[in-house]
Amino acid sequence: MTAPVPTAEFASLVYGPPGVPPDDPAETFHEASCLYPGIAPGRLQSMVELARSPALQQTVGRASFTREQLPATALPPARLGRARLRDALAGRRSGQARVNAPLPREALASIVGAAYRSTKGRRPVPSGGALYPLELYVVALDVTHVETGVHHYNPYRHCLERLGGAGRADVAATLVDSELAEHAAALIVVTAMFWRTRFKYGLRGYRFALLETGHVVQNAVLAATALRVPALPLGGFYDRPLDRLVGADSLDEASVYALLLGGRT
Repeated sequence: MTAPVPTAEFASLVYGPPGVPPDDPAETFHEASCLYPGIAPGRLQSMVELARSPALQQTVGRASFTREQLPATALPPARLGRARLRDALAGRRSGQARVNAPLPREALASIVGAAYRSTKGRRPVPSGGALYPLELYVVALDVTHVETGVHHYNPYRHCLERLGGAGRADVAATLVDSELAEHAAALIVVTAMFWRTRFKYGLRGYRFALLETGHVVQNAVLAATALRVPALPLGGFYDRPLDRLVGADSLDEASVYALLLGGRT
């Protein structure tokens, strides 16, 4: 009989000897966003308002920012080649570029298109209520035929809307490990507009936004793997500086995930 493998007990390291404190923020949020039979009907008022309001229906049907008044860079169609899903899944690794190399615009277009492009009103990820609360930004550092700086991805027109200038030092200042920006070709930033899901699902909508973010970034990293582009998902960023970099207000819209892309050598 095989002896049991000892398992470390981490809860006491997190909460301390007294156990879970009654005001622990994570526990408070988790409980507040739980669903119970007696709570779910409380969101019916939002559903009634949605059914009555053509303006709300239009907003729900077209959930993303559009900044069509800004200069835009058209992106070519997304093409992932002949890579098989099973090969992309097996080959996916979090990694960063080792040398500076440009990222082809075609590769960037395929990655953001696979992540969140709108086709006939739908995106390539599951979304609670099809509300699509996320926005994608691209900080281009070394992308062919794309001006260096911050761009908003328009999922309807499949283009990059230029927001302003930014360089490698600006990206480095937002990352816990600033050296990661040294060989980066682009940084994709995913932000969430939490009210888009909360108006219908309450605090549960916050969970839905985070779940959707995971789906989006997984699409992006699988596309990057198929295209042999180094990709490193990042949670180690400074929230307020990253928000400022892409123009999020940290309240209605906030950064929730980032993806560092290298160039192809």
